Amino acid sequence: MQTNTMRRGYLVYLGFYFLPPLLQPTPLWQWAVLTSALGAFLFIYQKLDQAQPAKRWWWLAGLSAIASAVTPLNSGSMAMFAYISFFLGFWLNGGRFIAAILLLLLWQAALLWLWHPQLWLQAYAVIVALGVSVTGIVERMRLQHQQAQQRSDAELQLMARQLERERIARDLHDLLGHSLASIALKAELADVWLAQQQPQAARQQLAELQQLARHSLLQVRQTISGYRQQGLDVLLPELLALLRSNGWHCLVDADLTALAAQSPPELELCLTELCTNLLKHSDGNELFLQARLLSGNDDHYWQLQLQDNGQCSNLVPGCGLTGIRQRLQALGGSFSWQLAPTRFVLRWPCQQPTTCREHAA
Repeated sequence: MQTNTMRRGYLVYLGFYFLPPLLQPTPLWQWAVLTSALGAFLFIYQKLDQAQPAKRWWWLAGLSAIASAVTPLNSGSMAMFAYISFFLGFWLNGGRFIAAILLLLLWQAALLWLWHPQLWLQAYAVIVALGVSVTGIVERMRLQHQQAQQRSDAELQLMARQLERERIARDLHDLLGHSLASIALKAELADVWLAQQQPQAARQQLAELQQLARHSLLQVRQTISGYRQQGLDVLLPELLALLRSNGWHCLVDADLTALAAQSPPELELCLTELCTNLLKHSDGNELFLQARLLSGNDDHYWQLQLQDNGQCSNLVPGCGLTGIRQRLQALGGSFSWQLAPTRFVLRWPCQQPTTCREHAA
């Protein structure tokens, strides 16, 4: 731990160093010696403030030598010893600190008793040294807490960035998975029509493919920018139209206006992913979509079900289904499914409780 935390403002306490010479007659030569010693002390203090851990003890020994050398001329040297006790408290802990501070106190007491044998001065020097060493301990603990807080903040920022990356990855997976599956289907249909020598139908599929590609590009840009606000009342009819264009019969039992007004934006990506999975994996051709506003224990929540007639005996959740579950759990909802028949159930709290109560009533 670096000692640059010892602020230069603390040097104001060196004013006590000049207190004894000011209170008693002091020859000019002593003033010159004391001033020179203070200059050397400040020079070493500056070096100590910037020293590497391997060298700081040599500089601290230099401070001790200066304080000891000026003690015969000035009992105010206890101010210098106080700075040494601060560094001991700041650098050491436990038994090493106790041993070091006792050694410093004994050395200071011996010098003061030899040149300034006054009991009150001894007691005052001990109190000052111990008090300042406690200040060093408190400063060390404060810095340790500050560094731990900084590490914690850095970890939280790293976690937040990781979660944001995962969210963007899920969003892009849902959007691009749906778009690329649709583009592949349109391209296959165009190839089929060309093989059957029906260029007009093939051109129609290519035109729809071009429009879909442009729309997908716009969705990706909006998602990355964080401004994807298409709305469920617009997106859901588009998804159903895409399913119908690929031979699906879709039956909807839901108030799309109320559903769109009271649903979070995350639901758009969830439905996009589920419809993409139907196109890519299901061998069925009928879809039943139902949405209901349910109430219980003063809580209102939406439940949306998608059921198809495809035959599925085993379902292993991948990134898409896992992303849907994570989104709904983040909203306080849930996501589940069952097989034979295949049914997906999405639940989430109502986003507008007042409107939900009116709608439920």
